[in-house]
Amino acid sequence: MHASFNTIRTGKRYQIVNYEETWQFEVLEIFDNNDYKIKLIDTLEVQLLSDLIAFGKGKDFKFEEL
Repeated sequence: MHASFNTIRTGKRYQIVNYEETWQFEVLEIFDNNDYKIKLIDTLEVQLLSDLIAFGKGKDFKFEEL
């Protein structure tokens, strides 16, 4: 199921494919500036979604709910 950033919900899990890398994460908090605090599922690292896609969106960019 494909998703868009405006449908992100706290507590849900998503996957991003970008520049041949795949990240799965859970949304911890939604900020007013349309940014999100996320926890990567495989490493449990907490970061901002904007940091994850800071270098832009590649030709293979895909965002979907798990």
